[in-house]
Amino acid sequence: MRNSFSSNHSKQSGVVMFVALILLLILSLLGVTAARMQTVEERMARNEGNRQLGAQSAEAALRSAENGLLTGIYINFAGNTDGLYAPLLSNGSPITLMDWSSPTAALPYGGPATAIPTGVPAPKFVIENLPSVAVAGDDISVTSLNPASPPVTVYRVTAQGVGADNTSTTTLQTIVR
Repeated sequence: MRNSFSSNHSKQSGVVMFVALILLLILSLLGVTAARMQTVEERMARNEGNRQLGAQSAEAALRSAENGLLTGIYINFAGNTDGLYAPLLSNGSPITLMDWSSPTAALPYGGPATAIPTGVPAPKFVIENLPSVAVAGDDISVTSLNPASPPVTVYRVTAQGVGADNTSTTTLQTIVR
């Protein structure tokens, strides 16, 4: 007499193991995907923090340069060196072709050390002496030579800050009159 129950049982045990292996593979892939997403999110957060540090240091350099202009520290623009430039309008701004890593191309930040985030390289800045302009409401005709309202000197300050791990760079500009 043959026992049909035992032969049927041995065929089904292989299918259960196959289904279990497929489910294990799917769960493993889900776990690896979740771990990779976590790594990407950590990298994005680190990059954003790094960009913020660079922006804070560039802002500190920008404010320091503005203060130096208003107090009369930066006055020698004739030499077109050491971060102080008087660009010709026909040549355009020297900032577009400038090498920020050159020690003579830009001025180093000289403000309070507490304004720069800890662990961030010192920012640099450049000041351009732009052509003078008339103040709004002044008569700008050639026949009007009003010494009471001379043209206003305008400066463009460009500051560059670098993040803590030197992977992000932030450049800010402002106009000072």
